[in-house]
Formats: sequence, C-alpha cells, structure tokens
Amino acid sequence: MSLFEKRTLISDLCEVLDTYMPKEQVEKVYQAYIMAATAHDGQYRHSGEAYVFHPISVAMILAELKLDYYCITAALLHDCIEDTLLTQEEIALDFGDEVAHIVEGVSKLTGLEFHSNVDKQAQNFRKLFLAMSTDMRVMVIKLADRLHNMRTLKSMRRDKQLRIAKETADIHAPIARRLGLNSIRVELDNLCFEVIHPYRYKVLTHQIKKQCGNRKKVINHIQDEIHNRLKQEGLTEVEISGRRKQPCSIYKKMKVKHLKFSQVLDMYAFRVVVNDASQCYQALGIVHNLYKPLPGKFKDYVALPKSNGYQSLHTVLFGPNKIFIEVQIRSEEMHFISEYGIAAHWHYKSDTSKVSNLAGANNWLGSLLDIQQNSGTSIEFLEETKTDLFPSEVFVFTPQGDIIQLPYKSTVLDFAYAVHTNIGNHMVRAKVDQIAAPISSELKSGQTIEIITNKKAKPKPSWLQIGITAKAKSSIKLQLKSESTSELIQLGEYLLNNALDYQNIDTKNITEQTWEACLKDLKCDSTSDLYMKIGLSEVLISVVLNKLQGENKNSLVKNIIIKGTQGKSISFAHCCYPIPGDKVAGVLTSTKGLVMHRIECGNLIHAKQKNEQWLDIDWQADENEIFETLIKVQVENRRGMLASIANSIAKLGVNIEHLDIEEQDHSMKALNLVIGVQNFEKLDEILYEIKSLEFVRGVERV
Repeated sequence: MSLFEKRTLISDLCEVLDTYMPKEQVEKVYQAYIMAATAHDGQYRHSGEAYVFHPISVAMILAELKLDYYCITAALLHDCIEDTLLTQEEIALDFGDEVAHIVEGVSKLTGLEFHSNVDKQAQNFRKLFLAMSTDMRVMVIKLADRLHNMRTLKSMRRDKQLRIAKETADIHAPIARRLGLNSIRVELDNLCFEVIHPYRYKVLTHQIKKQCGNRKKVINHIQDEIHNRLKQEGLTEVEISGRRKQPCSIYKKMKVKHLKFSQVLDMYAFRVVVNDASQCYQALGIVHNLYKPLPGKFKDYVALPKSNGYQSLHTVLFGPNKIFIEVQIRSEEMHFISEYGIAAHWHYKSDTSKVSNLAGANNWLGSLLDIQQNSGTSIEFLEETKTDLFPSEVFVFTPQGDIIQLPYKSTVLDFAYAVHTNIGNHMVRAKVDQIAAPISSELKSGQTIEIITNKKAKPKPSWLQIGITAKAKSSIKLQLKSESTSELIQLGEYLLNNALDYQNIDTKNITEQTWEACLKDLKCDSTSDLYMKIGLSEVLISVVLNKLQGENKNSLVKNIIIKGTQGKSISFAHCCYPIPGDKVAGVLTSTKGLVMHRIECGNLIHAKQKNEQWLDIDWQADENEIFETLIKVQVENRRGMLASIANSIAKLGVNIEHLDIEEQDHSMKALNLVIGVQNFEKLDEILYEIKSLEFVRGVERV
C-alpha cells in the first residue's frame, strides 16, 4: 500500500473531532485547514504528496488523544510560520493569540547562521524547551509532528533515515516518556528500532507473532481466570485487557540483561483497571493468590509515582503452561494519566483532580529555565538535558521526610542541588542514613540524606565529574565561571601574549581598529571578554591571531611556555598527575581553563582525536611550587608497614595527600599514594627511599 492510500483527509479529522468537540469549534478547525492549505499550496513532501496532508496527519494524532481546539488548530498551522509567508500576527488575527503563541513556539529558528547542523539542532531544541516552560502544548505538537515524520520516513534516503531515527531515539522518544505520552512514545520507539536495526526488528517481530499464535488460547484463558477470580472476590467493576510486549521493549530487555529471546520471561502483559487506589492493592492480593508471584519483580508506582505522573502496581506472575505474565493494576484516574500524560491538561474531559499527579513533569520542565540560563551554549544545554531524559528513578528522603526524586546513579551532590541551588553551592559534607558519606556516593531508594553546609564553601571543578543531573552540572558551571572569572581572564591574556611572542608579533603594531574588528567578529564586548573566551576554549587562539594579522595569514598555535601556574586558571589532570620534568601538553576546557596532561596520557590522546584545542607546553615551574603525583607500592601484609612508609616519606619533607589500599591476597597489599613533590628529582628520591624498606616488593609511579 502506498503512502497516498494511507493519507488522512480533513474529512477524517473532522469526523473524529465531531465525537467530542462542539460544532462551532470543529468549523473553526476547518477554517484553519483552509488557511494552511492556501499557505502550503504548491509545496510537496519527499514522498510526492501535497504538504498540507502532513499537518492534517499531525492534527489527527492529537485528535486521537482527544486534545482541545487550541491544540488541533495550532497543529494544522504548525509549519506555516516556518515554511510559508504566513506570519504570527495573521494567525493571531484569525485564531487568537493563544494559537499563534503555540505555532510560533513550534516553528524552528530561521534566518540565523549556525556553525554546524549539530549547533542548529541544539538551538532548536533549546527554543522548544523555553517555549515548553510557558506552554507545554508546543512539545506535544512537536512530538506528534515527529511521529508522522517517522511514519513516512521510507521516502527518504537511507542516511537521512538513520540520522532522523537516531535523533528521535535520543531526544523525542525520551521526552514523550518523560511527559507520559505513552502511545506516542511506544510508536516512536518501535519506528526508530525498525529503521536503526531493520533485520533485528524483522526477526523479533516474526518470533513474537509465532509465539503469540501458539499460545493465543492460553493467554485468553489467563485473562478469563483473572477476571473471574476478581469477580468472585467482589471486584465486579473491573476492566481487563491483554497485550504482547513490543519488539523494541523486548530488544532493550535482551540487550540490557544479556538475554536470549527464549529467556525473556514476561512476554505478555495484562492491564487491570479498578475504581480506586485501595482496590489496586486488593486486586494485587487476589492475583497473587491466583498465580505465584516472582520474588523481586514487584514495583509499587502507586505509592511512589514516576516523574511523569505514572502510577500503577507492577507484578510478574508464574502462570499456567510455564508462561510468565506481567500484570499492571491501576485505578481509572491512574489509567487516564498513563494514557494521556501531560496532554491530560488539554483533554476534553480533564479536570484538576485528573491531572493532580503531573506535578513531576511540570517541575522538570520548570527547572529547564534555570538550566538553560546557566548553560554556555545550546549544544551544552542539549547534552546536559539528555541526562535527565532517561530517568530510571531513585526515591530518597530529606531529614524532614520529604521525598526527592532523582535519576538512577544520582549522587549525594545531585540531591543537594535538587533541594536548592544554594545548598549545593555551599555543601561541605553529608550524611546518608545518619552515617557520614562522600558527596560522590550513589543514592539508593529509601535512603535519608542530610546535607551540611558552610557559607564560605564553594563548588570545585571536580564536582562536574560527580554530579550527573542537568541542574547540578549547570549550577556548578555557573558558580565556577563567576568565581574564577579573574583567573580565566589572566589565563586567556597569558596564552594570547605567549602566542603573539611565538609568532614574533609586536602588540604595538596592532592598531586599535584591528582590535575592534577582531572583538566585533568574535562577538566579544571587550578584551577582557575575549581573554575569558580564550581561557574557556570558546574561542581558538589561532582564530584570534588570524584576525589580528589579517585574514590573508593563517596561524596555528601549538606551543607555549609556562613559567608559573599560581594565580592562573591552570590545573593538573588527576588521570596522569604531571610534575615538572615530564613532557606535557595542555587541553583548554570550558570549565577548568588549561588542564595539563603528561604527553603519553590516554585522556590527552582522546582529546586530540576529538579535535579539542590543545597545546604543547614548555613547562618551567617555580622551585617553591608543590605538585601532586601518584605512586603505587606493593608491600607484604605486615603490622606497622604503613607507618614505616609514612615515616620514610615524612623524613624527606613530603606530604601524603591521599591514600588508597587495594587488598590483593592475604600476604600482599597495594598502596596507592598521592604525594606532593617539587619535581622529577624529588620523586626519584622518594621512590628510592621506599624501595629500600625490607617489606616493599615494588614501587612505581602510576
């Protein structure tokens, strides 16, 4: 069947709208169609069909969710501002400011120059989230738009299909999940899976059909048994429906848990809808008496809802004929939220009681305003927000008993920022279940977290490796940027002057007009702003040199001299701990300024492969500066050996900054020591001293 045979007509849309929308609103929707058809006249899609069938199909997806007049009208007009001569003012004149605002929110940025397709996509993504923070219908329409594009993707080239499918899997499907738009999310997931892994999709679909065909009678029997048992126990007003799991969800389970198809247990799921929450638990007890539950497979999302408002009881049962089945039990209100998610706000029959559990999704969207303000670039915002789009949640408690919901693998630091930004910024230590714990500790559901703060405390660059949530990372970056402004300016000025000297350029010969043109081209307000951007690696030094010399010359800066590091935004990588005497290179980062690595460090090699800005460094350190380095000592497991090593190091006037002990077996241990030394010669002296101890079997720098 061709795409043209499947297309949705305006008469089909109006027929669906007539089932729930007043006649005068349906007529207004038809007027919106006339405006869209006129505006898009002469435009065609890749498939060859008239463009206007796309907005009709988008509107139909939303009509099937029974969304209101404003959503449907905006869906019909959603591409008009972007792709036609129609303006926001003209839409507002005919259909009101509310519809015009939604349409403008969905429209992509046009008329601007972007550095790359990635940057353009990130800018659009950022704009969508900003529009969502005031009206979430923007994203609901955008998701419906993407769903129809995915349905008709086969008319595109294979490379475009893959790019769009991967983008959808990374961004749109997770947003649909986060907003509770279950039907859209399930279809997006499966369409992406079919495009990205066509052979796997085909094989899995065949296997599922084969298995379901063989066990159809058994599945019907199980459904009847559950229904009859609930009826016997007095639950007469119950709806039960059965379904088989989708290929995409089965594939994800096989991949994550390393299972074969035959090892996926809960291939079938039954949904039980009762009147209220108390009946959910009653029904749970009844089905557990009917079939044996599998230990560890029960999840209570009624008491602890998901971040998108989803509530249900999930249990896996050992059914007849060795079939494992999943049963989801929920009330009518929970079912309404699970089907419509955030769109329940604009459902034709919604009221305040129906959408009371959607606070999680609203809070997440509201927090995006803070995140985007603290993110330097749109790409940075896109990457940070992605983390929050995959929220396998943990639920932890404040000392007052309030529940804080965080993504899986969140740390104590993420918790502090989730409570309040100021608490995170001034955090010094924490207690987990009344026991002192590092701020890097991963959280587990049910824990109670207490944060101890100090007004003088400030975030550290290392916190960026500890926090995983977008709010924590963006808040830390903002604070680091404001705290280290003067150091970054000094670093940028130092690097530029060093590069000018390296190129034998006298700053006196650079005219004021040249400086002004350079600042204007690089969108800098002042030379301090330019130095800051150089220090943050937002502007390449070679680009600045080219601007100052004239576009006819090309400079490539790959070598600088550093004579001292104090007072500059220069740090030393903890992956390789460079010290004076090592061959080193520096990587310019957006948070820590210049980070120095040993030349053979794997992370430096990776940074070069990613085309990050790096520089070879001629390092001439001050004699009084101390630098950390890591050594590993293999020792016999004897009493007092640690004290002996500490005394030997102390005799040489060296401090131990950090100690970590690895248990190897009963007779041997490995000590990882971070010590402070001035240079390579001092390190050799320490290694010789430690090696002379009788219980030491080996010592080396890591």
